[in-house]
Amino acid sequence: MRGMNRVTLGCSLAGALLVAGCGPSYGGQDAKSPDEIVAEQEQLGAEQMKKEKETDYTGPVGETDLEKKSKWDKKQVEMELKRATRSAQTCPGSVTEKAPKGVAPVSLTFGNDGHVKKSTIGSPYEETAVGQCVLRALTAVIVPAYEGSEQTVEWEVDLTGSGEPEKKEEPKEGAAKTKGKK
Repeated sequence: MRGMNRVTLGCSLAGALLVAGCGPSYGGQDAKSPDEIVAEQEQLGAEQMKKEKETDYTGPVGETDLEKKSKWDKKQVEMELKRATRSAQTCPGSVTEKAPKGVAPVSLTFGNDGHVKKSTIGSPYEETAVGQCVLRALTAVIVPAYEGSEQTVEWEVDLTGSGEPEKKEEPKEGAAKTKGKK
């Protein structure tokens, strides 16, 4: 019995090796010559050139990102002014001088580099410590640079401590005029 097990085992191994040796054939694995490689690359290049010639690049063209960036961005200006307004609304509590509670009208003129070139604050806050504090907060605003003339924005800062009244926009001659109560 013992001899028979060895023979069976030996036949099993031989059968397994025979089956493994007859695996799938992978034809076409010959090495390519340099000329064949170059010819294949040239064919691929010719196909790519043909596709490029067939592509229509004459469709409608919108504004480029650079062109969009070069325009006066009202949304960005409003967002930056809202941020600065939150700081300006703390002015009555941060200066020792007493000031009346109310809404401070502010006029800001932006140069096309995005920086405030001129700023004024209306009555009763001009020439007061609170008014100067509000102007410092708002003149620190920097908006994206744009092409064109200076833009003037009319803005109102609520110094009553009561909240945020509604915002209105009105265009001004030759410049943008945004009027908001924040």
